[in-house]
Amino acid sequence: MLNNPYVFYGLIFVASLVLIDTLLRALFSKHRANEDVANRLQALKQSSGAEQAYTELLNLRGVRERDGLQDIGNRINKYIAQSGLEISMFRRVLFLLGLYVAGVLFAVAVLNLSGVARYVFAFAFASVGVVLILRFVRNRRIKQFTSQLPPAIDIIVRSLKAGHPVVAAIALVAREMPDPIGSEFGILNDQMTFGSDLEQAMLNMYNRVGAPELNLLTVTVSVQRGTGGNLSEILENLGQMIRDRMMIRAKIKAISAEGRITAWIMLLFPFGLYYMILFMVPTYFDLLWDSGYGSYFVIGCLSMIFLGMLVIRKLINFDF
Repeated sequence: MLNNPYVFYGLIFVASLVLIDTLLRALFSKHRANEDVANRLQALKQSSGAEQAYTELLNLRGVRERDGLQDIGNRINKYIAQSGLEISMFRRVLFLLGLYVAGVLFAVAVLNLSGVARYVFAFAFASVGVVLILRFVRNRRIKQFTSQLPPAIDIIVRSLKAGHPVVAAIALVAREMPDPIGSEFGILNDQMTFGSDLEQAMLNMYNRVGAPELNLLTVTVSVQRGTGGNLSEILENLGQMIRDRMMIRAKIKAISAEGRITAWIMLLFPFGLYYMILFMVPTYFDLLWDSGYGSYFVIGCLSMIFLGMLVIRKLINFDF
């Protein structure tokens, strides 16, 4: 059975999947002593004190603090910070090496590339894989944060109506709400406790999270502090607007569901057709592979499929 090259390539592919799964579990596993204070400042305060907790938690996220400002470096570091992942430089390099090795195995076993071409493909595979994974984790966290924002605003409104100051209302959100919004408002509360201005602290939180709805909250608070007005009433209207915005987004997602499923069918159908023909006529593609240009045709087809996915995504991605 092992003399069959397709079985051998299949075993290599399965081994690479197991290797990637092991690396992902090692990289993204969260080593915390207490799950109840996961990713909260209290976990750091127990070991380093309140003065260092704020800076340490930001450094774990790849965000640097100086004079109340967070300088989030390049785009990759910004994506890592907004994804909420606490990845050291060693784990980043290890993760890249794992994706690079998987790209080399894929290029050799499936695309039958040789020489420099396999290493170029592996580099592109690792780069695109990192961007896609970070984008997926970041979008998932932003979506979760946005769904938690209206209840958090309601807590602030009720606290303000009860006569509490803004700092106490923010601290109440940090205590009562789960992650990720609880951790972010905890950082916001500590930054204000350490002397930062509310507007600058909220702008820093928006840079750490990246949710457009949070930008609306930042602008609302900034305008209210400059012009005056009933902050609780303004925030109550903002919370209702964010709920309506989420409802509109859900309706748009339902309307564009046909376009999204079409995109996935166009992505998966060529692979299904290839393996169906290969199963029915095993020697059908031998002339293509024996010509020496088979790998180039495969790369060209994959590139066109990827571009087609991008075009369809632009057509079904509505901005509002």
